Amino acid sequence: MLCNCLGESPWAKCLKKAPVRSETIAAVINYFMESKWIFIFLLILPNPVTATSQCQTHDGNGNVDWYHSYWAILYKAAGQNNGKIITSASLAWQQSPAAITAGAGNSFGKALEHVAVVNANAKFVAYNSKPPNAVGVQTNSNSKGILIMDPAPADSAAWIIHTVPGFPKALQAYTFPAEEIAKGHLFVCFTIKEEQLDVISLALRIARPLVYHHDIPAAEVNSRPNLKNLLNGDSSVLPPLSIRKEIKTAADPGIKVSVFSKGEKSGYEMFKRILSRKLKKDLKVWTTRDKKLKGDCRILGRNIKLITSPISVSGDASTLENDVSQWAVTEPGNIFCAIDKPYHKSQRKEPALAVCIDDATIFTQFNGLVTVTVNCSFFCIIINCLMESKWMLIFLLILPKQITPTSKCQTHDGAGETDWAVLYKAAGKNDGRIITAASAAWRQSPAAITLAAGNSFGKALEHVAAANPNAKFVAYNNKPPNAVGVQTNSNSKGILIMDPAATDSAAWIIHTVPGFPKALQAYTFPVEEIAKGHLFLCFTIKEEQLDVISLALRIARPLVYHHDIPAAEVNSRPNLKNLLNGDSSVLPPLTISKEIKTAANPGIKATVFSKGEKSGYEMFKRVLSRKLKKDLKVWTTRDTKLKGDCRILGRNIKLITSPISVSGDASTLENDVSQWAVTEPGNIFCAIDKPYHKSQRKEPALAVCIDDATIFTQFNGLVTGTDACN
Repeated sequence: MLCNCLGESPWAKCLKKAPVRSETIAAVINYFMESKWIFIFLLILPNPVTATSQCQTHDGNGNVDWYHSYWAILYKAAGQNNGKIITSASLAWQQSPAAITAGAGNSFGKALEHVAVVNANAKFVAYNSKPPNAVGVQTNSNSKGILIMDPAPADSAAWIIHTVPGFPKALQAYTFPAEEIAKGHLFVCFTIKEEQLDVISLALRIARPLVYHHDIPAAEVNSRPNLKNLLNGDSSVLPPLSIRKEIKTAADPGIKVSVFSKGEKSGYEMFKRILSRKLKKDLKVWTTRDKKLKGDCRILGRNIKLITSPISVSGDASTLENDVSQWAVTEPGNIFCAIDKPYHKSQRKEPALAVCIDDATIFTQFNGLVTVTVNCSFFCIIINCLMESKWMLIFLLILPKQITPTSKCQTHDGAGETDWAVLYKAAGKNDGRIITAASAAWRQSPAAITLAAGNSFGKALEHVAAANPNAKFVAYNNKPPNAVGVQTNSNSKGILIMDPAATDSAAWIIHTVPGFPKALQAYTFPVEEIAKGHLFLCFTIKEEQLDVISLALRIARPLVYHHDIPAAEVNSRPNLKNLLNGDSSVLPPLTISKEIKTAANPGIKATVFSKGEKSGYEMFKRVLSRKLKKDLKVWTTRDTKLKGDCRILGRNIKLITSPISVSGDASTLENDVSQWAVTEPGNIFCAIDKPYHKSQRKEPALAVCIDDATIFTQFNGLVTGTDACN
């Protein structure tokens, strides 16, 4: 019957007359799936309206797998109403098929389809420094964009960034502001996984955009804490006040994107202080500029080069006077950045956000727009030319030697940087013995510790004595230099030093010398301390470790007698800030252990133990032996109350017998003020700032324990015997 029916009438009429039975329907479907009519069948099927929550191809031709795009960038030159576009599906600039003023036929008109028209499967957050239908709104943010997602089970979302004020209107007919056609604008879209929404929201919270609409369901909002805080207007973000977060597009492997965000209180300038520093590359920048900030070629590999106006976007001319977009490309590639603030000095005190894409295709298209950059200062041009010429060697030879700021540990003779250094000055000696990452056995210090040059720690403290803009420090000591009658129950002494410039360079120096070193005064080692034994440790660290160390110091409550760390660096580190402000209101626990490591790869690991005066703990037995789960052989003075203690197997406290010999230099407990310990079994060495006295139960204390076979072996070799235990 089916064959006769098909032969007598068109298939649609036949199906209409056919009995509605499952076998008949199945037969019809099988027939058409194997026949030439399948093409006609597909063409006349109704086209379902699909929710749009992903980036779109250049012509906005739908949101099914073969039409969506994982990213899209449209650059609309001034006076143009359509612009040029590149997408993950079309890798060179091409004309947008329809004007951006139209709601269909172009990538971003389609991507914003359900920002204009409500759809149950496309919910969004819209933010703009100048919202649609609003007059007189004031905000120091300049961010504009859309976060859109499908709240249904499908994992579908997008982030659209743009530069158009008053656009788009939320749940109103798509309208591009007529007055903005005369200006150049930039549009960027990323198709993302929904899990990325909260990462982006954290960056937006710091940049503090003005959110003018959101209809994300409560269940989706509540499951994303940063999105929730963003939508609730909660901008109480704790330091750091500038962050970098990584996202990627939804494709596999997709493109990687770094989102840089800074708060208004950071004091940072986005282009030079954040982007060039973090990306570690020169930047060629397209942006308006004020009369204060200029092209800057002072730091090789961190140049800011201003792109000369006009540029041509695949034939569409654009000038700085009529283009409101801000973007940059790195030199060398392959990074393109879109920034929401211009290169003006005022943005140091304003929030800002930048999105940097590491992709050769996008970089090539934007780098191709650059014809020339504005000259930097004459001196900088000479430097860059010489760097590329055969005369560079001669030029360097005739230049006066530049003083490099010292903010890292130094080798035994102070002639180079090293990952760590330990110097033990025996009583009555003025030079001592030293081990470093570069020399693993005790050796004589080439010059006396009383000298500022020719030895490791004299060089490491060079810019504690002499000011240098690239070496700023915190100095603490229970008996500060030039102070009389100061009382504190802390016994910690040391220096935190860092380079506030672009390089990630810092060090932590721990020592036992009272009244040393003097801050920004000629290097002087106290004469009366030569008769005593002293210990010096130095760790070259990443700057990110400074705040971890500061937390431990806050609990130990050292007396800070000098600091000149810039406010921007301090404010981005909450524990450092509290330490320098004298805020010791630390909540329990009143004893902590924090892990740090030296800057080398792999470097050495150190554990910092810190206890407050209210903890009631004795540092050696109650903290170190218990936490390390090993016996301790301890070099320290002892009172008449605390003795060697061997009652708990594997937690013994064994007191090292005096005297010891430090590679030939004798030292006794009567004239050595250092406190240190080694574990049994190894490989841990600890330096402690308090002696083995019962009184330290009610005093703050700090210990640094290093898990390294080299250091352990050298100190364990000093032990000839231990006193009898209980």
